[in-house]
Amino acid sequence: MKKQNRAVNEASKIANQRKNKAGNKENQENRKGGLKMKKLKKAIGYVCDIPILRTDEVIGKEDQKARILKYAQKENLEIICIFEDEEYTKDFMNRPGVKDILEYAGDFDVLLVERAWCMTRKIKEIKPLLEKLDARKVQLVATSYLWDCVSQHIRHRGRETLVEKSKKAVAERKQAKHGKKAA
Repeated sequence: MKKQNRAVNEASKIANQRKNKAGNKENQENRKGGLKMKKLKKAIGYVCDIPILRTDEVIGKEDQKARILKYAQKENLEIICIFEDEEYTKDFMNRPGVKDILEYAGDFDVLLVERAWCMTRKIKEIKPLLEKLDARKVQLVATSYLWDCVSQHIRHRGRETLVEKSKKAVAERKQAKHGKKAA
């Protein structure tokens, strides 16, 4: 019992030391020139009643909106607006809400959906939407963590983009470092 208490106390001390170091860094940054504010990413949402296959049940728009708003708050995203469609149709690219998203003139970084199923359940059908979003440098994010093929495809696309950005940043740092040595 004493050993366990010592371990807990040690863990607490280490955690407090880390907090203090982080606090000191913040104070130093504040003294150097004010707080560094992170720019909020802008997001729009999309909802549509989603019928559950082989049942009479529907995932409602209000439930989806609540989940999108909760996710946006957790991830520090600014919701500009949420588009919606009254009816789920197989040809989702011709739904009025989806067309409005693609024609939206404002800037946004993320398109939030509660689950990819509000668009389609097939990867080949979602690819045209993803290409149009890529052209605008907009990421499609599903707020629910599901294991169907489309949801996984969307999730992995996001990871690939982060990996590519990280590799690009590392390459730029190396190039800048070598550029300084050459000069």
